[in-house]
This record gives sequence, C-alpha cells and structure tokens, in this order.
Amino acid sequence: MKENPFEIKTPEQNSAQDIVDLFVDVFPDFYQVLEKGHTFINGPRGSGKSMMFRYIQPDCQCLVNHCSISELDYFAIYIPIKLTNINIPDLARLETHAEIILNEHLLTTYVMSNVYKSVGSSLRNTLNDYNDQILQYYNTDFRNILSFCGVDSIAELPKDISKDGEAMMEMMAKEVERINRYCRVYCNKIALSKDTSIPYDGPIVDFIDFMKPLLVSLKSLPFFPSNKPFYILIDDAGYLNMAQTKVLNTWVSYRTTKDICFKISTQLDYKTHLTNNEKRIDAPHDYSEINISTVYSSSKSKYNERLQEIVKKRLKRYLNLDIEAKDFFPENKEQELKIQEIYNQMLANYTDPEKKYAGGDAARRYARPEYITRLQQNHKSGSTYSYAGFDQLVAVSSGIIRHFLAPAQEMYSLAISELGVKEDNITSIKPSIQDEVIKRYSNNYLVSEFEKLKKDIDSCDSRQKKMEKLYRMIDSLGQLFHLQLTSNSSERRVFSVAITDMPDEELNEIIDMGEQFGYFHKSTIGNKTGTGRNRLIILSRILAPHFKLDATSFAGYKFMDSAKLKIALIDTKRFLAQFKFVEDDKSSANQLLLFDNTDFI
Repeated sequence: MKENPFEIKTPEQNSAQDIVDLFVDVFPDFYQVLEKGHTFINGPRGSGKSMMFRYIQPDCQCLVNHCSISELDYFAIYIPIKLTNINIPDLARLETHAEIILNEHLLTTYVMSNVYKSVGSSLRNTLNDYNDQILQYYNTDFRNILSFCGVDSIAELPKDISKDGEAMMEMMAKEVERINRYCRVYCNKIALSKDTSIPYDGPIVDFIDFMKPLLVSLKSLPFFPSNKPFYILIDDAGYLNMAQTKVLNTWVSYRTTKDICFKISTQLDYKTHLTNNEKRIDAPHDYSEINISTVYSSSKSKYNERLQEIVKKRLKRYLNLDIEAKDFFPENKEQELKIQEIYNQMLANYTDPEKKYAGGDAARRYARPEYITRLQQNHKSGSTYSYAGFDQLVAVSSGIIRHFLAPAQEMYSLAISELGVKEDNITSIKPSIQDEVIKRYSNNYLVSEFEKLKKDIDSCDSRQKKMEKLYRMIDSLGQLFHLQLTSNSSERRVFSVAITDMPDEELNEIIDMGEQFGYFHKSTIGNKTGTGRNRLIILSRILAPHFKLDATSFAGYKFMDSAKLKIALIDTKRFLAQFKFVEDDKSSANQLLLFDNTDFI
C-alpha cells in the first residue's frame, strides 16, 4: 500500500534524501536564515521552522549542492530544546547571580555535547582520516579548556590516546555531557532540600571561556568548510526558562557571527529579549527577525505558489502523479458557476467609464460574499457553502503549512475508504470530501484544540481566565465578521480589527496569547487621520469555515477603540449590539483593499 502523500512526519523522521526530495525552497521568502548573522525565526506550530532547520543541516546540503562537507558555505548543528531536561524550575530558588551562572553552565554544556554528537553523526568514518588533527585538538584545546574551567576529571583523561577520530569525538561529547549531568544532580538536591545554601563544587563553564574557544578551534579542523561559520540551530527556544533565555540573548549580543551564528526558532512564545545585564538586544543591530505567518499572510500569491510546489512534489513522490494541485483538489463547479454569474452581473452594474477598474473591483469584492448571503437567506444554517478547491484550502490554511497538510491527509484517507478504489486510481479528491474535512478541521481547531490548551493550564493559574476571555474574543469577532459579511454594508469581507488607541496590559496579553496559539495575526495600519498607525488584529482564516466567512481575501477591517473591543472578552451579545450593519455612504469601488495600506511587523 502506498503512503499517504500528505502524511505529516517530523523532520527527524525523514532521511536526508526524503527532505531534499520534498523540500520546497522557501529561502527567497526567508533569506535571513541563510545569511551570516543571528536570526530569530518566529511562527506558530506547523509553519515549517523545523523543516527549514532540517534542510540546512550538512547531510541535506551535501546532497543539494553535490559536494563534500568541507565545500559547504556553513556547517549547521541542530540543538532541540523542547525535549531537554535543562529547564529546571527549582533553579529559580537560587539567588539571581547563582541562577544565571548555573543556567549558563547547563545551556553551554548541553549545546556543546550536541555539537560533538552532531559532528560525529555527520562525518562518521570520515573523521578517521583525520585522527592526528583531532588528537591535537583534543590535547591542545579540549583538555586545556576543561582544565581551566575546573573539570576535576581532566587528570583521568589520557593525554595520548589510541582512538580513531570518530571515537574521540564521541568521548568528548560524553565528557561534556558528564559535567552537564553533574550540575543537574546538584539541582535535584536543591529541589529536595529546604536549604538552598548547599554549595556547588563542580566545574562551571560559559560561552566566553568554554563554548566560543572550543567552537572556533573546532571549525579550523580541515574537514570543516574553511573560514565559514557554524550555524547553531536552537529549535523551540520558548521552552528555555527566563534565565536561560537571557543567557541566549547575551550570546546573541556578542559579535561572533564571523565564527558562530545562532538561528533561533520560537512559537511566538519567546520570554524576553533582555540579556543577563538587563540590556535589550534589538533588530537589526544584533539580529534579524522573521515572522513566517506574517510574511505569508501579507503575500497570498507567494504562499499559494509554495503550496502548489509542495503538493506537486508529494503527489509525484508518493503516487507517481504528474498533476497540478488545483486538479487534485478541484473546486465545486456548480458553486463557482453561480458565483461567476453574480460576478458578471456586478461587473455590468458597477461599470463606470470614468473609473476603469470600478466594475472589476466591485465584482471581485462582492460576488462571493453576495453568494454566501443568498445561501444564508435560503438556508438558515448557511452550511451549504463549499470550501472545496485548492485556492480556498490554501486561503483557509492562513499561512500555516500544517493547516493545509493535516486536512489533506484526512481527505486522502477518506477518499480511499469512501470511494473503495485502489490508491493508483485516485487522481483527485471530491469537493464534497474536501468540504466535509476542512469544516470539521476548522471546528476542531477552535473547540477541541482550545479545550486541550485550557487543560494544559492549572485551574488556579490566572492564564486560565485569560484563556476563557480569549475564547470569547475569538467567538465575538467571528460572529461580528459573519454579520458583516451577510449585511448590506459596502465592505462585507472583514477579518480584522484596527484598534484606535493603546490597549491596556490585559488586552495586550490576550491578543499576544491569541497570536501564539495561531488564532490571530498581528499587524499595523494607518489611522484614519493619516497621522500615525493603529494596531491591527487579524483573525486566522483557519476559522473561516467555523464562522461561515469568505476565506479568500482580507479586504476590510473594523476600526474600534480598546474599550469597545474589551467587551468582546466578557459578553458577546453586548459586543455585537454596538454595531449596526447598514450600507454606508462610501463608494465601494473606491475603497482600498486591506493590504494596500498595511505594513506588517
């Protein structure tokens, strides 16, 4: 049986060849990742951060460039944070200075042990061709630096060893891991004791005296790219505790990019940009920054093109189908014909000889909303609108690749089981299956996934109440945008709220929480007077099927002050009662599209 072409695997589950075959080059969109320098890559879960990190690791890059490791432009080392045990809550019981020192020690040793493991797994037997050079590194750099940092077992490490290069690299990884583990044992003693004054008698290492000199010497070995940097890929940095986050920021603040560049991924949950001495690192002086969902939300055609390539590669690889994505995910033809009829009618109605584009603009803006409105009038549930078709599925995914692949995986499985045909015969997914799955996915994303998020938070935690307010805010905005869509207002397609004043701390926290969990995108937009900018909150289009909205465009927005928006946190009915959905006196043909006047941050 052939594999499901849309099955989601973690990048670590794929071989280098699989990654190279399936990866679509997104680096023209995120060029900072490959540039020499520190970079933060921010995006919700499933936006492709880990896939980018996997692709730039040495085994993949050697396949892509048909070269050896020594010929690469950089050597990337993957450092996963999510599954580590270095984030020890009990370290917070220590005084501030000790907390920073021990956290830097834990982070430093964790990174360096992974460096040696990565070098060993990337080069393997190749290292045995450089036994003498690795032995010299071991004796003149590794042993001396460990001794300088107070490693008590240094006398036990023989100066002259008869090991091959691969074994020496493994031995260095184990030694660094040993001093990491020694500190973790101490932290456990602190956790089990009421006495926080228990002295720590182990070695202490840091970036300046340990990691940096070891990395600089290591990369001078002949099997690495000559005069090229190490890229240290810190994945899921939001899982670091506050002290470790400040430590990492301090590393970023150092001018090391000639030799060491940190590429740091977050799920929009990075705790702070302060350093150990409470100074702030800033872009672009200290680092560059990418927000994946913002880039793709503001450039729909680019994201659409990327997903077309992804689908085409997967269909070719797993089903041996040379077919376009739009043919594999066909639209509901009957629905699109009816929308085209409305489009043609509006094109004629809005034609203005003095305004060349008025008719076409109005037809594009209103044809689909008008169709949805008529469905709403004829069918109380309004549920007969179909979200089938590649372009609509791309729009609903809202810039998050996982929001396309996960439903597509279910659609393919359902097509096999319901149609009762061999996989070889499946050349498209019926619109009815697409529509059924994406509506269920949208509903689950708000209802089921939100419940899971709430369960992860202690009931006594203040975040629990904020989560409840976030849910009401999402529900209030979704209902508002649906009422706007089915009204007779001149601008019906609304997915965004422009806040005309400065939100208070609570509202800011709830909006940030919504962005972190993937329910909102954030931006700014010029205010009505043209004298400044307002904060823009964009509802994720993954919720469009749930609220019966037109997912194909962000064409309008609601201006409101934060006091009006805050009512959405506590009372949906009272929030909606503030609005009247009547036709205004503005010319619909002259209104700006949303992104004509929007700058993303």
